[in-house]
Amino acid sequence: MCARKIKEKKDVKETYSQLARSYYSDLTANDMLYAKIIRSTISKGTLKSINLDEIPEGYYFFTAADFGEQNYVETLDIQTEIFASNEVCYKGQPLGIIAGPDVKELKRLLTLVKVDIEKDPAAKTKEKDFPYAQRFIRTGKAKKPEEFLKSFPKKNWDIRGTWTSVLNAPSCNEPNGAYVTYEKDVLTICTPTQWPKHLYDNLKRVFNLDSDNIKIKKTISSSPHTNTIWINTVLAIQASLIAIKTKKPVKLQLSRHEHVDFITKKSPITIKMRSSVRKDGIIDANQILIELDSGYHNPFAAEILDRLVIAANNIYSIRNLEIIAKAYESNNPPVSFNIESIDSQAFFAIENQIEKICQTAGFLPAEFRLKNFERKIVMPFNFSNERFREGMEALERQSDLNRKFVSYTLEAKDHKINSSSITNIPSRGIGIACGFNGIGYYGTNIFACNQKMEVTLEKDGSLTIHALPPSSSTLEIWKNTAAQILEIDPKQIKLNSKLDMKDDQPVPESVYSNLSIMTYLLKKCCLDIQAKKFRKPLPISSSKGITANQKKLWNKEKFSGVPFFTTSFGLVICEIVLDPYTYKINVKNINVIINAGKIVLPTIAKNTVRLSIQHTLSELVENEILDYDKINITFMNSERESTQIDGLISRILPAAFTSALSQAIAHEINTLPVKAEDIFKEMALDENTGYSK
Repeated sequence: MCARKIKEKKDVKETYSQLARSYYSDLTANDMLYAKIIRSTISKGTLKSINLDEIPEGYYFFTAADFGEQNYVETLDIQTEIFASNEVCYKGQPLGIIAGPDVKELKRLLTLVKVDIEKDPAAKTKEKDFPYAQRFIRTGKAKKPEEFLKSFPKKNWDIRGTWTSVLNAPSCNEPNGAYVTYEKDVLTICTPTQWPKHLYDNLKRVFNLDSDNIKIKKTISSSPHTNTIWINTVLAIQASLIAIKTKKPVKLQLSRHEHVDFITKKSPITIKMRSSVRKDGIIDANQILIELDSGYHNPFAAEILDRLVIAANNIYSIRNLEIIAKAYESNNPPVSFNIESIDSQAFFAIENQIEKICQTAGFLPAEFRLKNFERKIVMPFNFSNERFREGMEALERQSDLNRKFVSYTLEAKDHKINSSSITNIPSRGIGIACGFNGIGYYGTNIFACNQKMEVTLEKDGSLTIHALPPSSSTLEIWKNTAAQILEIDPKQIKLNSKLDMKDDQPVPESVYSNLSIMTYLLKKCCLDIQAKKFRKPLPISSSKGITANQKKLWNKEKFSGVPFFTTSFGLVICEIVLDPYTYKINVKNINVIINAGKIVLPTIAKNTVRLSIQHTLSELVENEILDYDKINITFMNSERESTQIDGLISRILPAAFTSALSQAIAHEINTLPVKAEDIFKEMALDENTGYSK
């Protein structure tokens, strides 16, 4: 058994503690043991045996047999083996673990472990016939694929594109792992988990422990990639086995090699598009095919796929729409994506498809987007994108988009024609992209669960917010919001991070502590307390949660409606200059307009956007960090509730950048990250003016 479906279980009353933001890897003890995982070197086969003939004194060796029937971790509706017991399903799959006081000796012992695996030649990279997760969307008159193809009139522009992206994972604070102690029958885990309740429930079941015998101390979280959300639980349980068996402190810390190859392993996402465009610039039909390799039994495969489907057509109103999305299972490790910014892969495709349409058919990019946004068509997904026209027109004026788009296009084609002659004139390009950042996805149980906020006005007039620790900027927003409503000093507001789990299932940190939902609930709690002040004695507590009515906005069966609790919306223009001698890319200007509701702390918000821009630019060109000259950030005035902005730019800037680069070199850039050698190759061509594809 590698994985299987499981039944839902009710949560029980439990508590966990929080550790101050520190690193688990800094923790140590005199009698501490280090641990190393024994991994499979093949992709698929049957595990016949695993042995270590000579185990030095003070060293330990454990396998699936030491877990017995509890050799699995439950994540959503999937069971994943802690150690392979029979079937090997992917290269790098944990087979066992060794522990001891000396790391060098552990590395030597790893080479002595005898693993007998009967290799299965039928290992697959993709199971084409049986997708692990899939989604189909069709709107308009067409009901069948063959009918949909007929919706493309012959007189229309028929434009096709294939877009592939595999952006690097952001650097984590430290490699995944855990520091575990077992003293006086109490198991204490220090780990950078984003999902303490997930770890808590699995620890209790695997080791048959009482609630009072488990303490989880969350250290500095790793990246928000899907695998880091649940695999930290697996690692913590592996280390806990050693601690319980030996009664000694244990540190299991993955190497950077293990982290990259097995935890944040990435896979390309390929999106194919075919657009039928009328001569007046209206898209009659859009056909979209999304494919990705999710690795072996990825618990978040369906979530990843659904996020891509929702973002695939962006905000555009297209009468005839077909989206076919498939996530395939393979004998690769479960691939990891940033669940909060997976949309960027879809925005990269649709926004560059639109740029390709504009280049091919001669449309202005801002004007074309406005034409296809304002048509009154009922879409399967509804977003709050008010004042889109106002934002687009303002951005166009700020950047002089129309003039530069025409001018740079002509320049690039001229460079292409005269590329055989040496010139000192740089190549220039300008690209535009728009998109949204959806917060609080209603499509899965874990991301649509009841989220709650509790606030207490104490007897001394201070205020206590009962919640998991958010980011420092989010906490500042919380304090300012509460202080304004209750008319108290922000210094009188404190955070209590020790929570009673009760019957609710707290979600991963990135969901639970997000700005939009939790700030909304905080505001409701404070307004409730304000209404009760001077009527009831202190302390006064208020608890608020997401109501069932709000969840009814999304139809999970039909996969339509309002998919998110709230959305922020942004537009970005990226202007680049390509050096004629070195082909080095300089980002000359980045203009950003964001509608994210009421901005409570503008300075912090702008800094957040700037940091996101800097980080995103570091991912776009392989092995290069892009320089930039000027960034202009504008927030649209709005009285609606504040929403998240920190992931918005990472979603749309890649599309704007590649559009600008495609224009500068007069060649379609359809893959992320961009490779410098590809730019050089295209700049060296002396034929094929305009887009080559």
